[in-house]
Amino acid sequence: MFYWGWIFLWLATGERSKGFNISGCSTKNFLWMYSAKSEEKFVLFCDLPAPKKSQVHNRNTHSPTQGPERLPCSGIKDLSDVQWYLQPQNGDTLREITKNYSHIIPDKTTLHFSTTEMNSAGSYICRPRVRSPSDEACCARMDVVVEPRTDGCVSPAPHTRYLLLGSTDSIYCPSLGCHGDARSPEVTWYRNGKLVSEKGSNPMQLDEVYAFHQGTYACDHSQSDDTGAWTVRAVVQVKTITKDTTLQPDILSPDTDTLEAELGKPLTVYCKARFGFEKDFKPVIRWYSKDSDQDLEILTTEWRNVQATDEHKDVECALHLKGVTRGDLHKTFICFAQNSIGNATRSIRLKEKKGVLYLYILLGTVTALVGMLAAGAVLFTYWIEIVLLCRTYRSKDEARRDEKEFDAFISYAKRSSFESEATSPVSEETLALNLFPEVLENKYGYTLCLLERDVSPGGVYAEDIVNILKKSRRGIFILSPSYVNGPSVFELQAAVNLALNDQTLKLILIKFRSFREPDSLPHLVTKALRVLPTVTWRGSKSVPPSSRFWTQMRYHMPVKTRRVPWNHLRITSETFSGESRSKTETTGRSSQPRE
Repeated sequence: MFYWGWIFLWLATGERSKGFNISGCSTKNFLWMYSAKSEEKFVLFCDLPAPKKSQVHNRNTHSPTQGPERLPCSGIKDLSDVQWYLQPQNGDTLREITKNYSHIIPDKTTLHFSTTEMNSAGSYICRPRVRSPSDEACCARMDVVVEPRTDGCVSPAPHTRYLLLGSTDSIYCPSLGCHGDARSPEVTWYRNGKLVSEKGSNPMQLDEVYAFHQGTYACDHSQSDDTGAWTVRAVVQVKTITKDTTLQPDILSPDTDTLEAELGKPLTVYCKARFGFEKDFKPVIRWYSKDSDQDLEILTTEWRNVQATDEHKDVECALHLKGVTRGDLHKTFICFAQNSIGNATRSIRLKEKKGVLYLYILLGTVTALVGMLAAGAVLFTYWIEIVLLCRTYRSKDEARRDEKEFDAFISYAKRSSFESEATSPVSEETLALNLFPEVLENKYGYTLCLLERDVSPGGVYAEDIVNILKKSRRGIFILSPSYVNGPSVFELQAAVNLALNDQTLKLILIKFRSFREPDSLPHLVTKALRVLPTVTWRGSKSVPPSSRFWTQMRYHMPVKTRRVPWNHLRITSETFSGESRSKTETTGRSSQPRE
């Protein structure tokens, strides 16, 4: 009996322990018999003594002074997370088995031995990682002896077994491969650490092979000799497979026969092929290149598995070009895949990539077109404002290029016209005598000529009109039914006649009210109504100086560089008062032409 002292931190409680006594652990003796000609693996399972239901404490079976008997591992909830320890056969110190061991791999309750080594013999102990000090006896000890086979068995059962899915098959225990059925003892079978058959036979029969039958199997049987009783264990790896494929490989990519590439840039092209299952899987996949004047050239033969299932495997091979050259554009690159059934190929050619340049050109063209359309929409909507802005800062004052006295003469239907003024809140006379002076004169600095205001009475009407038009750069005519049917139309006729000879005189028509052209209208005036620029008066909407009406009027007026401050313009209710009207009534000039 051996004792070792340990000092370590309890992971669950953080308390310090003085070690544990392995003499209280449940013990099994294992014999690992290996063949020098085969690569065998070995496993140990942590069989902790879990309490049985029949051993559960019953208070009635104990006396009042006797406490209940505590069973090993009864206070531990999780028996799947364990620690493994090794006590070497040469008597070295007990040490924990970690991932630092090259050939021993702990995996929770299973300890895997990847290779056969004589120094693997020793005592292996497992116990729960999370435990209390009262559960020191909750541990399992396995004494392993490693010996070579001496029974003279030439062809033992293989340690790797392939089972065809859907078939009826069996699994042989490698340690009993040379025993006849009559000599075969009872065998305990495990699959992936779980008990499958406690008193089974060798071989273990499978009525139908399913995918879950794949895994690591361990078979145990008892053996006695002069030294004692042993459990002989052997391990067999079972793999479930399908039938070998009858098809040649299928190339999945590249899936096109041309590939765009930029000259001078690195390029990587992948050849991906799907191989059907073969028990002896030896795939061939590589890239070739072929030029018109040279033989095939092997570019790469390295490959890697991408995806694997029971029925097929996807294998990939990469072609790396450090920089695409002009010569590469004339080559044919061939992806080649082969298995035991046949081969498949896929060819691609490189094409110079110009899509980026074309994309930039297309985007530039579309942007330019959108910009032109947006600019056109702005010009169409605000062309008058833009012209006025250019005039303000770029154009010259027209008054400096002629000797005319007035910027505009205003002609309208006088009071003596037959149509009543009550049809509109703003009459033609109010527009001509009040609004035009307030906006065009006071705000924008134009000089207007009003017959009643600026021409002395007593002259000949027709001569006065002609003289005024000759001194004006523009003629503004407020058209209405009263105007075209009354004597004031003479002023428009005279202006049209003068404008035909004087290019500095331009005429502006204001459509104050809708009207029908009378038959008596002079032919020259009728033509003028169709070709001269017309600005529509829209009632009260056109009264404010910021309205579209006044913007259009400024567009047709002469270019003026002198600007009048905004505070000179005051449009109030007094504009439409009787005081302004009385001013026009006392001028002493008749509104009718003189004979």
